[in-house]
Amino acid sequence: MATAPSAAQVAALVALVKQLFATSFIGFTIATTLYGISVLQAYLYYRNYPADHWGLKITVGLLWVLDTLCTIFVAHSLYTYFVLNFGKNPTVDLIIPWSFTSEKFLVTLITFVAQCFYARTIWKISNSLILSLFVGILAVVTFALGIVTTVHLYVSVAHVCFLLELINPASFQTPLATSISARSFQILSGLVQGLAAFNDVVITVCLCAWLYRQKKGTTGRAMGQTFGTEKILDTLILYAVSRGVLTAVTQFMFLTLNLALPHATYWMPFHQAVGKLYVNSVYATLNVRHSFSEPAEPVNSKLSFMNGVDSTATGTASGTGAETSNLTGSGTMGSAPQRRLKPLLFSAGSGTGTDSLDIEHTDTQPGEKDAAAGV
Repeated sequence: MATAPSAAQVAALVALVKQLFATSFIGFTIATTLYGISVLQAYLYYRNYPADHWGLKITVGLLWVLDTLCTIFVAHSLYTYFVLNFGKNPTVDLIIPWSFTSEKFLVTLITFVAQCFYARTIWKISNSLILSLFVGILAVVTFALGIVTTVHLYVSVAHVCFLLELINPASFQTPLATSISARSFQILSGLVQGLAAFNDVVITVCLCAWLYRQKKGTTGRAMGQTFGTEKILDTLILYAVSRGVLTAVTQFMFLTLNLALPHATYWMPFHQAVGKLYVNSVYATLNVRHSFSEPAEPVNSKLSFMNGVDSTATGTASGTGAETSNLTGSGTMGSAPQRRLKPLLFSAGSGTGTDSLDIEHTDTQPGEKDAAAGV
């Protein structure tokens, strides 16, 4: 006959459950806020860029579906803890709901899709197959380890070869909260977060280095031609750094708390937020083009790190005479700095599918631009 747990054991169990509830609730609050932002960004993307390549539209839709499922699964987990298990023995709360493990896998999938998006971006803007392959391989390895980590919650590991456990029915188990603090799970989970954070740093360094080279290439040109371009590049560098810092720091905090406090759940808010940060970073990368199409600056541009259809950047600057500089995917490209800047601007509207940058300097007023274009 099993002995009843002591008062100290019951108190420790209740404290663990309370901590799980608190961190899950805080994480869910942050996650739902980020989810609302991603829904708005997805809507703005489909409204502002209806002519984008179908591949981009599918990527945006896929990320939205995955993000929505993550939110639903986390809500189901909280419903299980707060409603279905209410009034039951606290040991019931140690059983991890299926929705939690499913959400963990979906976060891994979102990370994979987002990092593949940036791997393709690096390839398109720099034509560096080595860098893009390096980022892509890291994304694939992270995704594979993420799958293994999720499966590990359902399979106890007793052999060196993990795959041997999958053919042994006796090795399957009910995922418990204590399984998360197991040493083997900590190692696998740490590798996933560490590789993801490292890949985010690599992506950020690649994007910033390329943008900085383009900025250096604009020196020596006329002030009227470089002012808008340098301002755009400064903005994009700041955005690339912010994007990388957010995702990398979140992954690093997830990793640190998971390893330093394996028996606590302080990592939960970072886990619930990281997938939504990846989704919002991809959406913001695509939607940033619209902010450069406003007529407030001397040079205005529609910018993106992705391609698929034609993109143009048009601006006005008052002065004497008329001066026009057009950088297109065909014909004469102009100076070397202009040629280096061309791959930055990919697809924002309908067109032939070529990458282009058009920067116009004219003495016409913004209201006269359409009439001047028709001449």
